[in-house]
Amino acid sequence: MSNFYSLSDDILINIMSRLPAKPFAAAACVNRLWNRVSDRILSVPRLTSGLSLAESPEIAVDEALEMALSKPIRPHFAIAFVGLHFPIEELHNRIASKLGANTILITTASLGTIDADSITNELEEMKWEDDEDAVITDDDMYLGVTLIIGFVPGLKINVIPLLRTNTEPQVPMVDEFISDVRDFTVLVAGNTNPDPVGIMMFGDHCRNLKPILAEIDAKISRETVMIGDAHNYFVCTNAEVDNIDTSLYTVDAVALVFARDNLNNNEVEIKFHVGISSGIIPIGPKIEILDVLVHEGRTTWLFARTQGEVWPLDAYNLILSLHTLITDKPYFLYIGVTKETEPLDGGPAIKYTEFYEVIGTQQIMFSVAGTGINPGDICMFYHTDMDSAMGTSNDVYNRFHHLVEPPPRQAYGQLVSSSGTNREKVFGGFMFASSNRGDKYFGNSITDCMPFYENFPGVPFTGTFCFEPIGRSPVLEEEEEWQSDENRFNMQAFNTVHLVMSYKKTA
Repeated sequence: MSNFYSLSDDILINIMSRLPAKPFAAAACVNRLWNRVSDRILSVPRLTSGLSLAESPEIAVDEALEMALSKPIRPHFAIAFVGLHFPIEELHNRIASKLGANTILITTASLGTIDADSITNELEEMKWEDDEDAVITDDDMYLGVTLIIGFVPGLKINVIPLLRTNTEPQVPMVDEFISDVRDFTVLVAGNTNPDPVGIMMFGDHCRNLKPILAEIDAKISRETVMIGDAHNYFVCTNAEVDNIDTSLYTVDAVALVFARDNLNNNEVEIKFHVGISSGIIPIGPKIEILDVLVHEGRTTWLFARTQGEVWPLDAYNLILSLHTLITDKPYFLYIGVTKETEPLDGGPAIKYTEFYEVIGTQQIMFSVAGTGINPGDICMFYHTDMDSAMGTSNDVYNRFHHLVEPPPRQAYGQLVSSSGTNREKVFGGFMFASSNRGDKYFGNSITDCMPFYENFPGVPFTGTFCFEPIGRSPVLEEEEEWQSDENRFNMQAFNTVHLVMSYKKTA
């Protein structure tokens, strides 16, 4: 046995790096040598993920956990994506009990997911039924769970809730949210920069986050990457959330905040990179809303006229004429409504655009999914366009391509790495995609994730389909100022938001 304990570091690294997470954690506690070796193995960031399509929720959770924990990792955070009709709280509690109280966990509903299957290890796109009126059978209800676990040395993570007062008028506490984010960032990063590296937001399905996001965008540094899902069901267990007085406040959203840990000596620096693929283009005239009729709090009938005209719009014939102009079949039709929000602190009004899917017409009126449109609003029709979707997806691919590690080169008959000694290395990625995209639009399950998996094959990656993916346009090196008077958040319908996570050694 003494000979086993005297194994060299290289042999121990070879052995311990093959262990699943739990045996690895136990091995790290054997003695100081093994603990030092475990620290060497986990000296750089990593993401692991697991997807199970088992019909039983318990089996699905256990299989996804087993795959995500099949390699050494010390979980700092975890995100679980489950089907819209799954028992979210039950699955959340089961995952939390396995990962432990020290791991930040957010469980959110998903309309579909992309990941490597736990059995076949093949890339799988799974779409779950997103029609609330559809009949869901027992076999459909429990069809899969995707879990992604992150270890991010050099960053500190916290969950910050965005609250709304319950008393009238119900007001979102945006300034308090930003203050909480900055207080946490300064606590762990010092006073060098009060804004974090990245924020991943999950919004409640009962709230409209778009005006809130527009205000957050105007107030938080544009170097902070922000992505997420603005309209969904989620569960989060965290002291910041658990201690909220629900008689006074409602949680509109939670933010997973990533702040740089400058108070400790870190061997790596983590960077976030965002790419956004859109797929809609404008068509037809601008129109002015004259009157609205909200139906069952879920859809809105609109009575409108062409901007500058006197007579009401013949909505049925207009949309019919638009149909003849659109070459893509099938396609989705939307309206983009120009909005303004005025911050409570008295700052200047902030412009943004809300998109609504057109779902029907009735002579002089047409209907859209959702609410929040008012008389006097100016809007324009948009439709999905395959060429635009493919083109912007290629743009994202090109944006990420500079992070690809060059292939090894031949030198003296041997393969030698072509990369620099301290090149950025990609260790994982996320994707938030509109539920109208994916296989049902492109005819394949890989177009949306192409920018990531073609650039970084074999690197852990997971994606979710959702109602309202959001992404914040990054600051580009060649761009000194944002040229638009609208906010940087891309809240377009039919978009896909990619997050690539990389690291670079600092020593």
